[in-house]
Amino acid sequence: MKALAAVLCCVVCGPRLVSADDEAPAIQKVELASNRAIQVNGQPFFPIMAWLQDAANFPAVRDCGMNTTAGYWPGSSGTQDVVEYQGLVAKAGLYGVLPFGPGLKDHPQLLGYIHDDEPDLPHQVSEAEVIPAAHLAVNRSTPLWKIVDGVTHTWSVLDPMEGAAITIRLRDKVTVERLAVWPTISPGLAVAKEVEFQGDGKPLVTATLENKKGRQEIRLPAPATFRELKLTVRSAYPGQNTWGSISEIEGFDAAGDNRLLAPPRYEPRAQPEASLAAYRKIKAADPSRPVFMTLTGNFHPHFGKWTEQQRTSLYPAYIQATDIVGYDIYPIYGWNKPEWIHLVHDATQLLADLAGSRPLYAWIETSKGGQWTGALEKQKEVTPAHIKAEVWMAICRGATAIGYFTHVWKPSYHQFGVPEANRAALREINAQITRLAPAILGACPDQAVSVRADSEIKLAVTGRRQGGSLYLFAVNYDERAVAAEATFSVAGLAAGAEIEVLDEDRVLPAEAGGFHDAFPPLGVHLYRIKNANGG
Repeated sequence: MKALAAVLCCVVCGPRLVSADDEAPAIQKVELASNRAIQVNGQPFFPIMAWLQDAANFPAVRDCGMNTTAGYWPGSSGTQDVVEYQGLVAKAGLYGVLPFGPGLKDHPQLLGYIHDDEPDLPHQVSEAEVIPAAHLAVNRSTPLWKIVDGVTHTWSVLDPMEGAAITIRLRDKVTVERLAVWPTISPGLAVAKEVEFQGDGKPLVTATLENKKGRQEIRLPAPATFRELKLTVRSAYPGQNTWGSISEIEGFDAAGDNRLLAPPRYEPRAQPEASLAAYRKIKAADPSRPVFMTLTGNFHPHFGKWTEQQRTSLYPAYIQATDIVGYDIYPIYGWNKPEWIHLVHDATQLLADLAGSRPLYAWIETSKGGQWTGALEKQKEVTPAHIKAEVWMAICRGATAIGYFTHVWKPSYHQFGVPEANRAALREINAQITRLAPAILGACPDQAVSVRADSEIKLAVTGRRQGGSLYLFAVNYDERAVAAEATFSVAGLAAGAEIEVLDEDRVLPAEAGGFHDAFPPLGVHLYRIKNANGG
């Protein structure tokens, strides 16, 4: 770890040994170069970030070769505010990328500010107005509008069920001939039994529901016209809990149309206009530090959360509200789908196209243990090979910073739940990135560089110039996890030139204009060609 810190210091501010207890070298200036490189004090700097960590985890963060922590929540590490937390970050020998706070300006270990997380995260909203009686306890995770959303496997909690009352307020008056209720039947829940409906304050019908699943229709004595429909649960089938839920309430007209139906729509957590206003406020207060923004992966059409029109409207606008942009896609941790690993490559390329010259970063998964991917024993492992491949997929497609998501919820919650084998991989990967940062952040070569496999296997390569050498960074990102025989094309490469395979103790001979190498599944190779032709 001390050797890594020394290398970091050389990259950032010239040679000076840094011990584990020293603050990171002071930042006088942060600049963003046209090749997406981040420069600190005039030297290339590659941020390697950990997300949202308590200070107790900072030793593990540094031990795994990371140099920056991102994010803050109020009270973290017993702190009173973000300024006090940044003091702990600096004391740990790290840089901070933190939410804006006025007292952070000019802090010598502040790398940048960061927007509230994932402003583009879709959430459902509804035009429906469903008003609970004053005595009901409202469960915000099951909003009452779900009772008219048209989806019979969603539900709204009524707590307590007996005596519950809700009013559905419509935009316009409607006329219905029959109503329907979909009770939720689940072990331990109370179930609505005798129900009464009123329309605009006038009694419409009282009915007894059966203690069973499915639609239960109630025909009205006569067609009723109203703008407000009130349901009152006069009695309930008892359960272990006093609360229960109703999946749906419907009201059908003479044509059989459900006039209560109010389907929800998706909106982002924060509109781009709000993000832009926040960005301008930060830059007006402190133009000396860049602003980071982490998006979800929903700018990629694979996930289908937004229409193409929405994507083309939302994401360029978000990018205008930041200096450095990143995203999070966790194929295995988040979805239990190793076969989606190529999305890290594809999403980075897509975001690079959107971001222009802005630096970009990717958050990388580090373990299983997610809260949304089922029982732990059914979750697939995130291996060192997965982590390394994802990191280099991102770098090969233009990432100039990397972040790691280390939180696990299973078997129990921990902010830094990385297993030891993966910690060892992180040390190796991050030491390599830190050492090669000047090359990774170097200039793009003038000569064309490409790679192809003998079969239809997905390979990626990027070239950089640094110190008179041409560096090539390459990864086999094929989601089928198959080996590949690769042919590299390098314009102007002379036959017989030596291609050094970094950290592998190998040297490959060049043919005129290229060379060959073999890649294991998800394999990564890094090459250096000294005195290669091209500028």
